[in-house]
Amino acid sequence: MRIVSLVPSATEILFALGAGDDVVGVTYACDYPPEAQTRPVVVSPKVDTRGKSSREVDRIISELYAKGETPYVVDSRLLSELRPDLVVAQGLCEVCAVTPGSIEGVIRSLRPSPKILTLHPHSIEDVFRDILRVGESVGRAEEAGELVSQLREEIGRIAEKAQGLERRRTFFMEWVDPPYCSGHWVPEMVEIAGGIDFGVKAKPSRRVRPEEILRFEPEVIICGPCGYDLQESYRDAELLMGEDWVRETPAFMSGEIYAVNSSIYFSRHSPSTIKGVSILAEILHPEEFRGMAPPGTFVRVGGTGYIQR
Repeated sequence: MRIVSLVPSATEILFALGAGDDVVGVTYACDYPPEAQTRPVVVSPKVDTRGKSSREVDRIISELYAKGETPYVVDSRLLSELRPDLVVAQGLCEVCAVTPGSIEGVIRSLRPSPKILTLHPHSIEDVFRDILRVGESVGRAEEAGELVSQLREEIGRIAEKAQGLERRRTFFMEWVDPPYCSGHWVPEMVEIAGGIDFGVKAKPSRRVRPEEILRFEPEVIICGPCGYDLQESYRDAELLMGEDWVRETPAFMSGEIYAVNSSIYFSRHSPSTIKGVSILAEILHPEEFRGMAPPGTFVRVGGTGYIQR
């Protein structure tokens, strides 16, 4: 089977199931596992946003959509040459990945026509279900079942240990400027880890006003802009520290503001999502979950600068 993955989450799932050798095309954002970066890139960003501020990125994306354009360019010639049997796409968010609608014409022109598998998760359970769907589609149903069982056990251990702990009010930021709360599976991740997130489970992230956040009185603020690695998240977290509204929060007063590697552990709906729960658990309840998070996945932001766990 020849597979083109148009969403980083699917790429990770395919490699985790042992189908990495069948992946013949990916997007520019498919950087995990590292082997994925050796595959031909069929999707590239229309505008290079590296080094730009959150406000600038938001403006660029908003202007593209206002003109009826998507943020990505599909290499239709390369896609045709790769002759995929299966194309895995995402129906969740066009900013996160190429959706079926944005490449419908290109795929329709391919001969022979490939099968399209669309992932559209909103919850942790949906993430598990999509792993099983991917496994079924690529002849790796048994491997997918075993992986989901392992992930369920891992998340179950965290949930059991978090029972009875104080539920800390958490504001997970999926964007900093303008501020967005978390959405889809992230509030559920926070809940499993022993917190109460400002966002709503299984609902999209949304732009929020400072007064809403202040009414929530977050005890912990986690900076995890969608698609940002740890260094990029930390950069935005430092800017966040200068906002007047942030300085009024219990989180700022107690030094409980963090940056995380959102690109791998929170933005994607993949096996790494479960590792994201362990990161949240250690942030929210460090005494009970110390050492649970993978090394180098989060930092605490404070007046003394970059403090890495």
